[in-house]
Amino acid sequence: MSKSKGGRSLSRKSDRTIWWIGGVAVLVTAALIVASNVTARRLGEIILPETVLTDQEMGADRNVWGSADAPVELVEFSDFRCPACRQANMALGEEIEQLVAEGTARYVRKHMLVIDPDDTSLNAAEAAECAADQGYYWAFHDLLFANQVAQGQKWTRDAMKTYARELGLDTKAFNECMDRRTHRDKVLADNAEGYGTPGITGTPSYLVNGELLRPQRSFYEVIEAVQAAAGQSTGQGG
Repeated sequence: MSKSKGGRSLSRKSDRTIWWIGGVAVLVTAALIVASNVTARRLGEIILPETVLTDQEMGADRNVWGSADAPVELVEFSDFRCPACRQANMALGEEIEQLVAEGTARYVRKHMLVIDPDDTSLNAAEAAECAADQGYYWAFHDLLFANQVAQGQKWTRDAMKTYARELGLDTKAFNECMDRRTHRDKVLADNAEGYGTPGITGTPSYLVNGELLRPQRSFYEVIEAVQAAAGQSTGQGG
């Protein structure tokens, strides 16, 4: 009889424990949803890219877009919080896409933290790398630049998680990537490379086959430099 009573007692305790754990899980989930909704309201309307392609569909491997056999490598050091970087992206995006598509250039984008290196610039850079884990580096790149003007100063780590949700990423994997700071070392390595390159003092900065380019009149000089380098490498230049 005593064993039977003890068994019922243990059963009741086990049931209470299960209910307690379940209740905590529900409360935690609810708190996360509330926090996410609060973050979304603080951000305001989020502008999504008109077309969302995976990196693979674009022919990209994370931050590298284009064939390794292309005669010209165009490297850009950029900060998602940098207004001039956004302007350069708007001015050169289609031109770079064409150069990559025709096999003239391979485009490599690297992080350089200039505007807010310890907070929003860093958060955005890490978020782009976490999106790259799921094959959406360039989609997240476009999302960040589309919302930079209105929301850049609000780019907390929770804001990056909200962006990932709106873009349709696996939020559990993305959030874990952000929480663990999985790609911080990679971002900081890019940043150190940028600041350590002679002649680079800010963003956007460009290297065309390893040569520093400083556009003087317009961003289109970047395209002209790539075309000139391609002509030289194929023996067509003057």
